[in-house]
Amino acid sequence: MPQSVRFSHANATLRAEPLTEADGPIRLVWLHGWGHSRESLRPLAESLCNLGESWLLDLPGHGEAPNPPEAYSPAHYARLVAAWLASQPPCPTVIVGHSFGFRVAVHMAHSRTSSLVGLVAVAGAGVPRVLSPRQRIRRKLIRFALRTAKGLKPLLGEGVANALRHRFGSADYLAVSPELRPTFLAVVNDNVTTLCPQVTLPTLLIYGQADTETPPATGQTFQRLMPQAQLQVLPHHTHLSLLAGGRHVVAPLIRRFVQALQG
Repeated sequence: MPQSVRFSHANATLRAEPLTEADGPIRLVWLHGWGHSRESLRPLAESLCNLGESWLLDLPGHGEAPNPPEAYSPAHYARLVAAWLASQPPCPTVIVGHSFGFRVAVHMAHSRTSSLVGLVAVAGAGVPRVLSPRQRIRRKLIRFALRTAKGLKPLLGEGVANALRHRFGSADYLAVSPELRPTFLAVVNDNVTTLCPQVTLPTLLIYGQADTETPPATGQTFQRLMPQAQLQVLPHHTHLSLLAGGRHVVAPLIRRFVQALQG
C-alpha cells in the first residue's frame, strides 16, 4: 500500500495519502464507504488528480487507520477530518464521499468547515430507509428483546444476547468486528436529512439506477433538501460499480462540477 501520513486528534487517528504534490488551485479529499478503505477510491481519484491537489483518506477502523477510541458517529468522523484539513495549507476544498463518506461530508459542511467549497456524493448515504408498519414493529420487538437480554446479563450471561444478535442482526452488522459494532450502529442510525437544508454549498449527487443500498430515491431526497444540489442518475450502475466500471462516466461529471466551482 502506498505511503500515507498519520494524523491524530482527540485520541482518534486517520491516515492520509497525497496523490499529487500540487498545492492548488483546488484540493480534492476522498472519503471511502463503510467497510472499505482509500483503495476503493484510488482508480477514480487517480483519473482526476490533474485537477489539483488530491488526498485519499483511511478513516478510523478502516484500511491502515486504527479503530476509533469509542463509539464514533459520523459527526465524530467529521470533526477528525476537519481537524486534519485545518492542519493543511489553506486551499479551496471539495469533499468526494462514497456512501458513508458522504455522511461525513454533510456533517463537515453543516459545521461550516473552513475551506470547503463543494461536495460530491457517489452513492451517498444518510437518508433513513422507509419501513413498513410490520418492519417497524419487528424492529421494536428485536430492540426490546436485546435490552431485556442485556438487563438479565448478570443472571443469564452473554449467551442470550449473542444468540439474538446472530439471529436478528443484519449481515452488515455481523460482518463488523465486535469492537466496531457500536460505531457501526452510530453510523447507520445517523440521519443527515435534518442537516441538509443548512448545507448551502454546491453539491453534485451521483447515483446508480440499479443501486439497492442507496437507491436513486436517496439522491432525490438529498436534491430536494439541499439548496444547491444537482442530481445525476446513471443507468445500470450499482453501489460499487460507480467506482469501478462506471468511473469513465463518473469522472467527467466530477471534473465538470469542480471546474465550474473554479469559474
